[in-house]
Amino acid sequence: MKISKYFSWVNSKLNVWSFWHLLGGVFLAKVFMWIGYDKAVVVAIVASLAILWEVIEYMIEQWHPYGSIKAWTEDTLMDLFLAIMVSIWIVL
Repeated sequence: MKISKYFSWVNSKLNVWSFWHLLGGVFLAKVFMWIGYDKAVVVAIVASLAILWEVIEYMIEQWHPYGSIKAWTEDTLMDLFLAIMVSIWIVL
């Protein structure tokens, strides 16, 4: 049974880099919690770093590897969503 049968966006929106954003969110949230930051601060730091990463990625690659600005936007939003939501999940 394929998961894409139920979630059509899985194949088109999630990719290997989305997985790394997910892992990065988990790792950073755990590290900053271990250091002793407040939960809200941890989420804010992870969100800020994820946004900064996407800005740097855009400055280097722009949208051309994605084929269109729409595809780049969807990929960027999915990556930010994953990193931020996993950090929220970790601190709860």
